[in-house]
Amino acid sequence: MIHFIKNTYREIVSSNYFKNLFLLSSGVGFSQLIPFLLLPVLTRFFTPSDFGVFAVFMAIIQLLTIPMTLRLEMAIVLPKKDTDAALLCFMSLVSLLFFSILSFLVLLIFNLLNFNFDVFMGFEWVLYLMPVGILMLGVFNILYNWNNRLELYKKMSYSHILHSTFSTPLSIGFYFTPLKPVALIIGQIIGRLLACVLLFNNLTKTIQKVPHDSIYTQCLILLKEYRKFIIFETPHSVLNFVSQKYILGVFTAFFGMMTVGVFDLADKIIGKPLGILSNSFKTVFYKRLTTAKDKLMIFKKSLFLITFASFLLTVPFYIIPDSFFIFLLGPEWSDTGRYIQLICPLLFSRFIFNVVTPTISYTLQNHYLLIWQIIYIISLILLFWLISGYSVENVLLYYALFGAFMYAVLGFISFIVLKNHIKS
Repeated sequence: MIHFIKNTYREIVSSNYFKNLFLLSSGVGFSQLIPFLLLPVLTRFFTPSDFGVFAVFMAIIQLLTIPMTLRLEMAIVLPKKDTDAALLCFMSLVSLLFFSILSFLVLLIFNLLNFNFDVFMGFEWVLYLMPVGILMLGVFNILYNWNNRLELYKKMSYSHILHSTFSTPLSIGFYFTPLKPVALIIGQIIGRLLACVLLFNNLTKTIQKVPHDSIYTQCLILLKEYRKFIIFETPHSVLNFVSQKYILGVFTAFFGMMTVGVFDLADKIIGKPLGILSNSFKTVFYKRLTTAKDKLMIFKKSLFLITFASFLLTVPFYIIPDSFFIFLLGPEWSDTGRYIQLICPLLFSRFIFNVVTPTISYTLQNHYLLIWQIIYIISLILLFWLISGYSVENVLLYYALFGAFMYAVLGFISFIVLKNHIKS
């Protein structure tokens, strides 16, 4: 064990893999500092209900973005030729644009039919921002994976910083305008747009290298080769997101929008930064896995490093007293600290094992992800049904412990799949 730790330390110091990991994660970490410093200002201007509406809006666009790109962006790092990867970006962008326009038309039809969205409490017109939000988030995800293929980790890091630098201050600025009801949403969309502009690197030039008369044929070949991302990765990602956000629906139905807002803020303080950092580790790990000779060793060292990082990031929240959050955020947010402590087991496990799940995509065994996800979402629905009469704190505790166990199982599956792939 000591020998393994020493080898891991040496690789951290000398390896480009870990240098890229540090570059991207440090930029992501710094990007989360800006909204955190402005959090006391946000909570004085916006109420828990405002945060609740924002949470529901973001959950909807994040969910809809997943199938609209056909998840082809997850395959961008895999082709040997950059032109093939660029065509995957192109197909994903075309699909995203088509479905974004379609979603806008659907909203217009709902409006003509006088369909009510009570969850937005009189601000139903906010829904017309959804196609824009979907488009910005989808483009960002596609360009982010393209930059990962090119190993432009500095630009990827800067994109997070640019997004945070503008989104939160803009939200505060729009609070003083007639757009106050959608200030949080507008700030988020503009920040994402600026990040997309930064990430747009050489994609058009690379696509132009493909002969025009062969683009259609080559796209069909790529669709066939990476069809598992459409067939298995898309439903898995949708169900994975639903399993993470399902609790928002439970809270909305049984405890009200104010509880949703407090929970969402707790998630913003600890869950969102951990999720973004975990995805940064995952992004670099996925790219490294495609080139590493000893893939199992990369898996083990990455798992060790991310476990250590997760421990350092979550344990302090069990030490910070609730009075600190009341002082920082205001009396309306008194339950925030307790909510954070309750969901930490889930965030700890998800932070760790989310990083190594690309081993399944790398081996093109995406059906394992889908099977695991179906079992998880069914079990989660059953769990919430069994604890439907419990208090908020008990619901959070059981949800967190069950989720932590399920992500540990996913990590084990990822290791076994990679091990069997190497043997074959």
